[in-house]
Amino acid sequence: MRIGIDAREIQDGVITGIGRSLANFIHYFSNHEENHDLVLFSEKAFYIESKSNITQIIINKCPVLLWDQVKLPYEIKRHKINLFYSPYYKIPLLTHIPVVNQILDLMWLGFPLYKKSLGFIGKLYFATFGRGFAKKSINIITDSEHAKNDIIKYWKINPEKITVIPLGLADRYIPVNDLRLLNDTRTKFNLPDKFVLYLGNFKPHKNVESLVKAFEKVESKFPEYKLVLAGPLDENGKIIKQIINKKGLGNKVQFTDTIKEQDYPEAMLSLADLFVFPSLYEGFGLPPLEAMACGTPVVASKFTSVPEVIGDAGMLVNPLDIGELSGAITDFLENPEKRAMYSKRGLQRAQKFREKDTAGKLYEHLISLLEGIK
Repeated sequence: MRIGIDAREIQDGVITGIGRSLANFIHYFSNHEENHDLVLFSEKAFYIESKSNITQIIINKCPVLLWDQVKLPYEIKRHKINLFYSPYYKIPLLTHIPVVNQILDLMWLGFPLYKKSLGFIGKLYFATFGRGFAKKSINIITDSEHAKNDIIKYWKINPEKITVIPLGLADRYIPVNDLRLLNDTRTKFNLPDKFVLYLGNFKPHKNVESLVKAFEKVESKFPEYKLVLAGPLDENGKIIKQIINKKGLGNKVQFTDTIKEQDYPEAMLSLADLFVFPSLYEGFGLPPLEAMACGTPVVASKFTSVPEVIGDAGMLVNPLDIGELSGAITDFLENPEKRAMYSKRGLQRAQKFREKDTAGKLYEHLISLLEGIK
């Protein structure tokens, strides 16, 4: 039997939580499955491990609605797919085979600033099409209990229809001891000897401005440390940079721009003395988990799903309380023993999110659905 997947999220490399989940699943499938086939639909070819039971089908790029709702259903039928898996909330409505979708968060409905920006049309879209996609799916996969509760709250979906499978860590996220790789990474991004790291985008819900304010309060006490912000210098990134310049922190804060898989993010995480994740809303929260897996102590938000991921392996704070956030940073930078303790805790916690416990669960779940099709 054949599982079809919308693989556009990884056609340009793995840079999102959705992409990471999908890439880990494909890797696990290629190493464990012999009886069924996987068919990947995308707009362009990309590298995958050469396996006879994994096929790529290229559907030429066109307007998204046409691709999603006309071309994709046609190719699903043509290639005799038995079960279709979408790693997004969107699904092809015109296909008649069973469909499973993945909803990692409902941030556009759950985060007030984004919900306000939707306007009438946006709210109508999510209330009709978004909920319609969820209703049509035979099963919804999400990544945390918090995300599951949002799906129930906003779209009135039966809880029994929702399966929680955490996002997984790629095997590469382990403490890096290769001195050449560490030195090359430090040189490539001009990283300081000692630094506090944030890695992610700069959208409003990431709350990076609070991190900048917290660092401003402590930087004079720790002149040997800098703050490194590893994320895209898009419109949101430029706003953060303007805030930093207005505060006169330009010589204390460094930007790296986007960090991709080929940049060895695990090396940057391993070099950092402390990782700070002040997000206000997450469906899961992968970056602090990756930091813990690399042995870097973590200060993270106590909001939404982040505590589910971090547990007691990181210090959880109210990221809107600048005093609390700066106090946590100070506590870690002053106490190497505390950093060592939380580094050990993080490494232990991260083992619960390795491939067999995450991609393996997704694999087993989809195979069980596939084999249950009459």
